[in-house]
Amino acid sequence: MFYFALICDVKMYRTVRELLLSVLIILAIHEGICARVKEFVCEKAATCSSPNAHQFVIQFPGPLNCTMGSNIVQFHGNFTVTETIQEPLELLIIPNRCTMDMKSCELFNKLTLTNICRYINDESGILAPFFRSIEPNIQCPIKPGFYQFKKSIIDLTFFLKFPLEGYRWQSSMKLYSRSKPKKELYCLSEQVSMRWVKKL
Repeated sequence: MFYFALICDVKMYRTVRELLLSVLIILAIHEGICARVKEFVCEKAATCSSPNAHQFVIQFPGPLNCTMGSNIVQFHGNFTVTETIQEPLELLIIPNRCTMDMKSCELFNKLTLTNICRYINDESGILAPFFRSIEPNIQCPIKPGFYQFKKSIIDLTFFLKFPLEGYRWQSSMKLYSRSKPKKELYCLSEQVSMRWVKKL
C-alpha cells in the first residue's frame, strides 16, 4: 500500500511538473509574440499660431499633412518657398515637458543648431533620404518654388533610447535667418507622446 501511494505521488509530481512546464512555455511564447515596444504618437503638428505666420517663407496650402506609425512619420502634400533660404541660418528647438493630463508644463531644454545647409546638403547624413525624397530635391541655398513630398519619411527610432514616456511633449521648431535684421522663416508646433504597445 505504501509503495502504491509512493508511485501515485511520483506520477502526480511528474504530471504537475509537466503541466507547470507547459504553462511556462505557453507564457514565454505569448510574451515573445506579444512583446511590448515603445512607439511615438504624434498628437498634433501644425504651423505655429503667430500673427506673422502669413509672412513665413515656407507656406503650406492647409494644415500640415502627415501620418505616423511604427515610429515612422510620413509627410504628404506640398509646400511653397517664397524667398531664397540661405545661410546664415539657425534652427531653435524649444521642448516643453507636460503631464499626461496637460495640467502643467515646464521648459525642458533649448537646442540651437547652426550651419543648417550642412545638414541639408550632406548626401550621407541621417536626413539625406528625406530631403532627396522631396521634388524637386532640396539643396541649399533653397530656391523659391513649389515642392512636393514623395514618400517622404523620417525614422524616429533613434529617440526611443531616451526616457520620454510618461509625459506629453510640446515643442516648437523655429527656423531663422541670422542676416540682420534676424527674421523668422518658419515655425512648426507639435505635440507628441510615447507609449508602450504590444506587437503581435
